[in-house]
Amino acid sequence: METRTPRGTARQRLAETAAEEFYRHGVTASGVDTIAARAGVSKPTLYAHFRSKTELVAAALEHQHTTRRGQVERHLAALAGVPARERLLALFDWLAAHQAATGNRGCAFVDAAAELTSAADDAPRAVARAHKSWWRGLLAGLAAEAGAADPEALGEELLLLIDGANARVLVQGDAAPVARARDIADVLITARTRGAAAGGRS
Repeated sequence: METRTPRGTARQRLAETAAEEFYRHGVTASGVDTIAARAGVSKPTLYAHFRSKTELVAAALEHQHTTRRGQVERHLAALAGVPARERLLALFDWLAAHQAATGNRGCAFVDAAAELTSAADDAPRAVARAHKSWWRGLLAGLAAEAGAADPEALGEELLLLIDGANARVLVQGDAAPVARARDIADVLITARTRGAAAGGRS
């Protein structure tokens, strides 16, 4: 994955750089000295913006959330007019492309949460939970459009598929599990919407 120097304010550069470092190398293995140097600021400047590494991790995950949400929403916007069922499946296509482009590193939020185990890590873990909540809401909304009898349940099930695929990608080192998850999602969507469609015809 290409290394680049981010632009913007010092705080923005630090959050973006930290997001890249944490995703590539992990939270524990990424030092603040490296992050500050890559962002083009001094270590005192880093601590002027973030009182602790934990605060920096939370900001980095916020940056990841904003970035991922924008990418997914643009992907869906390009499919305006396509049936909701196909847009649900297209999210797995986006995921496969995303993993291939970012080095098959799995989910940045699950990866970080696995390292954030102390009470002091509540803030970044809350960001991770909020990101997953956004995904769940997005999936449930599309499931409702697709005619699912219980869109919340289908949204949760599809998110579990996405998280499982991300975990397999990280372990396996390629994006092949996402294609399998897409196939399972196709079957699941059919099962969850068939009863609703039949009910609508009666």
